[in-house]
Amino acid sequence: MSRLWETRKPIIGMVHLPPLPGSPGYRGEPLEEIVRFALREAEALREGGVDAILVENFHDYPYPIGKVPTPTLITMAAVAHRVREAVDIPVGVNLLFNDAEDELYLAWCLGLDFIRVEGFVDLLLSDMGPLPPAAPDLMRLRRTLGAEGVAILADVQGKYTHALPAREIADSARDALERGRADAVIITGARTGQAAPLELVRRLKEELPEARVLLGSGVTPDSVPELLAVADGAIVGSYFKRDGDVHNPVDPDRVRRLMAAVKDVRGEGG
Repeated sequence: MSRLWETRKPIIGMVHLPPLPGSPGYRGEPLEEIVRFALREAEALREGGVDAILVENFHDYPYPIGKVPTPTLITMAAVAHRVREAVDIPVGVNLLFNDAEDELYLAWCLGLDFIRVEGFVDLLLSDMGPLPPAAPDLMRLRRTLGAEGVAILADVQGKYTHALPAREIADSARDALERGRADAVIITGARTGQAAPLELVRRLKEELPEARVLLGSGVTPDSVPELLAVADGAIVGSYFKRDGDVHNPVDPDRVRRLMAAVKDVRGEGG
């Protein structure tokens, strides 16, 4: 079992990397500069008290569908390795958009704890193009590698996507968990920073009480008591950044503020 689940209602903080080699926005920074940035962000998150860290090539848009360019993959491997060495909490990786198999290879090779997959069981239409479902090949690869300790966090019709043909998100979530064998599903709002629909999360937990349902966007200290009364954890990016702007660096004070609310929900206040 992944270390991610050792904490009740884990909060995963995002390390949003600058544009990486192979992306349209890459500015020519040397690898070590990118690594230093990632380590500063990871330390700010760890200092603020998050339970885990997810390293993502957030600024590589427009994202390729499936395989990322080789320079991007190699850079991500180097960065994730250094972050993994620097912190004592679980670390995961996300390669946008839906390069799930390379995510799993990285996690397996580097000793990471989890990956995030945008298109897991549905055929999705995204703002970057169609995403085929990753589950069939990905889960076979996990078995081949013996990588069951790497948790698969599966988005369910996540932000900037919808299913083709249209179907209920609750049905997609059930399929991701039962047929796709995901370790957890992620429910998001329509865009980065927008809150996930709480009624949907509540419905999923009523229908599948043993399932892990994570929130993927829109979590704030004010919303934590209501959201985590239902959900099993959350991935937080925008709120943790200075002024709540997803493009800014992590602000440890904002991290501490949200994590204080989380600890109250867990009964760890004080």
